[in-house]
Amino acid sequence: MTIEYLNKKTWAEISREERLFCAELYFQMRKDIKPFLDLLEQDNLQSFEIGYEVCFYRDVLKEYGKSVKIEKLPQKRTFDLVLMSNKEIHIIEAKAQQGFETDQLQYFQDDRDHLKKLFSIIGVTVPHIYLYAIHSSKYTPSEEVTKCFTKLITWQEIANRYQSAQVLFKRADEIYEARYVR
Repeated sequence: MTIEYLNKKTWAEISREERLFCAELYFQMRKDIKPFLDLLEQDNLQSFEIGYEVCFYRDVLKEYGKSVKIEKLPQKRTFDLVLMSNKEIHIIEAKAQQGFETDQLQYFQDDRDHLKKLFSIIGVTVPHIYLYAIHSSKYTPSEEVTKCFTKLITWQEIANRYQSAQVLFKRADEIYEARYVR
């Protein structure tokens, strides 16, 4: 259905919001996680719990009767997508119309320490932690970005794996706008 005030387009045709693209990827992975695990080059035999917009520190500590305020962990830190198993945590951060900023990269570096602290607080062995970035194929990640993440994946690669949502994932790949420093 097209909408008159959306210039006779659908919301999916005009949105530039990463959450929309991540939500669709979440639903695609729930139907079939194998194509995504292939992109991550991970074991397809392992079972994963998939989380979307995961407020990991807050919710895990709450489950153990603890508070992020008292434990001094980030209250509002939310991960776009997370694949969880007993042995591994795969945290996925996505961008579409923009790239990664230097200050954002520090959050990801800090997450490694925060996750170790979290697991120490709840008395559980720290699973292996992987950090992934999804971005436009038009974006050229800096060396700093490349070093921060376990692996970089493009929306185009995802579009190639998930045919039923290919149009939306291609849109996520195409809307990147380079920012020029003046």
